[in-house]
Amino acid sequence: KLDLSTCQEVRYAETSDPLNPLLTGTSILRKKCEADNIDKSFSLIFPTRTVDITAETADQCRVLVEGFSAICFRLHSEEDWATASVTL
Repeated sequence: KLDLSTCQEVRYAETSDPLNPLLTGTSILRKKCEADNIDKSFSLIFPTRTVDITAETADQCRVLVEGFSAICFRLHSEEDWATASVTL
């Protein structure tokens, strides 16, 4: 079970790693992802783990990344709104 409200980032395999700017993706994705799947892969980054996903096509990967990003943004916005409402 994944709680997307705790997802910190949705990152393409081709995106620079903030912890290692000379590398891309996450450390696990770099080890496991085959070179011909890089344009079809991304990671959901949580505080204690990552979930790496490879889509069938690059277009499908973009749609999934946009969808997961939107869901996570919405969940974080709702949490921010709930916290602001409680503190007012």
